[in-house]
Amino acid sequence: MAHLVSTNRALLIEYGRTVGLPGARLQYKALKDPRTGVRCDTWHWDLVGDLLPPR
Repeated sequence: MAHLVSTNRALLIEYGRTVGLPGARLQYKALKDPRTGVRCDTWHWDLVGDLLPPR
């Protein structure tokens, strides 16, 4: 399993469309920026099985 995470929701959705990720499975979570410790809005997909990129 892997997570594909971004603070730019629009860009993440656009990328997801190009690789076939289902928009309905996009999830939101506020995460801390490891550089500053400040929480920011982030969106992510859980990638499992066929959705994982090749090694």
